[in-house]
Amino acid sequence: MNALPTLAAALKKHHNSLLALLGSLSLLLYYFLSQQSPSPGAASINTTLNQFFVILALLFALLLGAVTVVRASLPQKNTLRLSLFIIFAGAFLFRMVLVGQSPWLSNDIFRYLWDGRLLDHGINPYTFPPAADELAQVRDAEIYPNVDHKNVHSVYPPVLQILFWLGLKTSELFALAPFAGLKLLFVLVDLGLVLVLFRLLAQMKIDPRWAILYAWHPLPIIEIAGSGHTDGLGAFTLILMTAFFLRQRFSLAAVFLALGFLIKFLTVMFLPFLAVAAWQEGGLKKAASTIAIFTLVILVCYAPFVMAGENLYAGLLVYSEKWRFNDSLFSLVFTPVHWLLPDELVKFLMIPAHWEISPQVYVTRRIDLALIIAKLIVGALFLFVYLRLLLRGIKSKILPQAAGHWFAILIIILAAFFLLSPTLQPWYLLWLLPLLCFKEGIPANASSSTLILSLWILSATVFLSYNVLANYLPSGLWHEPLWVRWVEYGIPCGVWLWAMRRSGMASTRFRRL
Repeated sequence: MNALPTLAAALKKHHNSLLALLGSLSLLLYYFLSQQSPSPGAASINTTLNQFFVILALLFALLLGAVTVVRASLPQKNTLRLSLFIIFAGAFLFRMVLVGQSPWLSNDIFRYLWDGRLLDHGINPYTFPPAADELAQVRDAEIYPNVDHKNVHSVYPPVLQILFWLGLKTSELFALAPFAGLKLLFVLVDLGLVLVLFRLLAQMKIDPRWAILYAWHPLPIIEIAGSGHTDGLGAFTLILMTAFFLRQRFSLAAVFLALGFLIKFLTVMFLPFLAVAAWQEGGLKKAASTIAIFTLVILVCYAPFVMAGENLYAGLLVYSEKWRFNDSLFSLVFTPVHWLLPDELVKFLMIPAHWEISPQVYVTRRIDLALIIAKLIVGALFLFVYLRLLLRGIKSKILPQAAGHWFAILIIILAAFFLLSPTLQPWYLLWLLPLLCFKEGIPANASSSTLILSLWILSATVFLSYNVLANYLPSGLWHEPLWVRWVEYGIPCGVWLWAMRRSGMASTRFRRL
């Protein structure tokens, strides 16, 4: 009967020692992870993937243990500084261990380096795709062979292009592997995000130790320090935008929102909310200046690359039209649409009269039409959620006085966007993960409060999507096992339904933020 209180007391008394122990064990696992490098051949790749998933499961177990220790230690203030030091030291060491590892889960970083290489040679990275004959003299033996989609123009916005170049020069300056300098830059920004989380949580009267939910989470560590993805940079700008937004410094908020747009275009979704808040607090003039600053920053950053003309967005068009991977709700819409499309409609809408009609033409054009229709449907669903939130914000003037409501808006919009998207790469969730640290500041009656636990679980199960590499790396065949998505999304969905039922919000989930 007294075991639980005794355990809780022990956790509270020795919480920093336990945190240090759990961090040390995690560091050992990240070291093992850093040694992974699959050799060619299906057997080696399957072995490496199995080891990866085992290590990952252990890392999440240790993280849950650390979160339990943090919860037990609250609300102690006398040991807060030491706790934050341990959390930050762990975040630093975990990331640094992986910086030197050659990326194998994704080779996106080599496209980043290719774009940086073009910039270093004075070539606009948007002008030509990597396979263009005009770039034959720029190709090397280390970066170019690892670049995928060599016939597609760059999709990465200008701020990233500058960072790609800086990363390449950093590697040259310190005689590092080409990818290491770029990963180091991304890791430094990510560690800056951890420090900002400490401060912003404290400003919101939330214990800053909850930043451990991001700082020690395997997703940013593996995807940023391991694979070198850029979405952590976007998350950093989003959190900085929020910090200035909550202090009603709308001009600076607009600057960081624009920088986020110049990393990934999705941040434009938050511009109307920023403008509405500026209008509510400072009138139409303030709203107009906020929009103007956002626009000006984008124009200034795009100006050096504008000579690429329509090639500025050519790669983005290819991505938005064709690419699909690891989708959840989008798949539930696409599959029945694809099945139900009649051949005559496909022929009428998608096959020109002068084409030779073959079974293969029907197959590909049916998929294209189904993608178009499914995107229209999910686009309408997203627009419904988005406008509902925006109109409620206009009506109730919740921006920016209630900080928790702003985080609820961010979480709902990003979750809806990613879950309805035809593509969900694991690193996309880096945009959401820092926001989940603010659960304690979000009203208990908000729809997003029931989402947070399931989204956090999704940030773990999303790693299952890497099962696709079991076939792709040895054979080049991109095949997604069906069971992966059922497990990956089924577990978080089950938790969400349980949370909805438990909170009694199932019938009112759209009535409140």
